[in-house]
Amino acid sequence: MKVPNNRAASRTNSIGYLARLLVAVFLLLPWVSIVMLVGLIHREIGFDIGLSYARFFHKLFGLRVHVENENKEPLRGCVFILLNQTSLLDGLAAASTIPRPWRVITNIEYAMIPFFGWVVALWGHVIVRQWPAQAKKAIEKLTGFLTRGGNVWMSIEGRRSKDGQLSLYKKGSVVLAIQAKAAIVPVVHLWVRECLPYGEWRIRPGDVTIRFLRAVPTRELQYEDRVQLIEKLRGIAERELGLNERGDR
Repeated sequence: MKVPNNRAASRTNSIGYLARLLVAVFLLLPWVSIVMLVGLIHREIGFDIGLSYARFFHKLFGLRVHVENENKEPLRGCVFILLNQTSLLDGLAAASTIPRPWRVITNIEYAMIPFFGWVVALWGHVIVRQWPAQAKKAIEKLTGFLTRGGNVWMSIEGRRSKDGQLSLYKKGSVVLAIQAKAAIVPVVHLWVRECLPYGEWRIRPGDVTIRFLRAVPTRELQYEDRVQLIEKLRGIAERELGLNERGDR
């Protein structure tokens, strides 16, 4: 019986992956250029073109994104808070799922990533550096956007977890929601890390789920309630991720 040549198969798979990666990188620059040019004339059409790259990227690397939404009412003027940031794919996975119009708050670390981070910076999204004055300015700028019915997406951890465990939760996202009296939509990403773990460069094909949990109102809350709200969100995350660690899909 002939024994399969695993080394040859692995080499073939590697060549195929590198070819897809080159296609993704080669098309990104002209795609972004078109987005920016069209966006100068019509922002939302430019945004549509930008999102089409995310969908193309999903298909190219075999990422199948599923959305589960526990909310029946329209989600407008909400702060979508990612409760578990574990992969560089988090942003690309979520991009086409957040109800429009939306903006994203990201940190300088992500903005410095070639191409993907540059798109975030150039497209007018707010970049929060890790100091209080800049964070306060960003919150003030986005409050008006929320009150007009726009949505904001951000990670409550502010950076990727290296081991998949929850990191320290930061206060900026809940302070923004409280100040704007905007509902918080807790978001958990499932199986994104399995497709691209921290520190790896090879994307693995697979199914990922973006889960929008029941919105948490903030209309009656004050700034002093921020710590309690963070604890509530962390409890939600632990419950949801604990269930899925036991295989509840």
